Amino acid sequence: MIIKRLILGPVATNCYIFLDEDSGEAAVIDPSADHKSILNLIKENGCKLKKIFLTHGHYDHIGGLSGLLEAEPEAKVYAHEKSAEVLGEPRVNLSGELGRKEETFKADIALKDGDVIPFGNDEFKVIYTPGHTIDGICLVIDGKVFCGDTIFRFSVGRTDFPTGDMSQEVQSIKTKLMPFDDSVRLYPGHGEPTTVGDERRGNPYLR
Repeated sequence: MIIKRLILGPVATNCYIFLDEDSGEAAVIDPSADHKSILNLIKENGCKLKKIFLTHGHYDHIGGLSGLLEAEPEAKVYAHEKSAEVLGEPRVNLSGELGRKEETFKADIALKDGDVIPFGNDEFKVIYTPGHTIDGICLVIDGKVFCGDTIFRFSVGRTDFPTGDMSQEVQSIKTKLMPFDDSVRLYPGHGEPTTVGDERRGNPYLR
C-alpha cells in the first residue's frame, strides 16, 4: 500500500490518499479541496477511487467532495453516524464561511466507534473522538493514526465552532489515543505528523 499526502485548500488541510496496488483500489481521507489533483494522483498510480472517509464535517476537510463524487459517482462516503448534524447544516459545516457557497452533504455509510472497513489487504479501524466536532473520528491503518483535527503537534483542534467541546476533546485524546504505544505516529488534519510519545510528554493540553 502507498500513502500520499496532499496539502490543499485555503487553510492548508492535509488530504491523505491510500493506494492499494494489488486490488487497484484507492481511498481518501478528507478531500479538502482541488478534487482534480486528488483524482490525477490516483489515476497516475493505476487505481480507482472507492472510499472517501471524513474525519469530521468541517468544510476545509470536505471542500473537494462534490467534485470527487461527480467524477466517481460509485465512490462511497464514510462518516460518523452523527455526521448529519454537521454535514447537513451549513452553519455547522462552515461552508458559508470557508467555501464559495453554502453546501450540505450526506454520508453513504454511517460509522461508529470500533467499526472496521476492509481496504485491499488491510483495513481501516474507526475511533470515535468527539470534541472538535460531535462527529469527529480517527482512522487507524497500517499502524498509523489519521486523526483529523482531534490533535495536532503539541496542540489540539479548536472547539469554539458549533458542536465543539474542549473537555470532551481532551478526554477523547486521553482515552482513545494516548493508550497507543509511544512510537505510533499521528497524522493530523493540519501540519506535520507527530507521535503519541511526543504528545504525551509535550502537549500542554494533556497536562
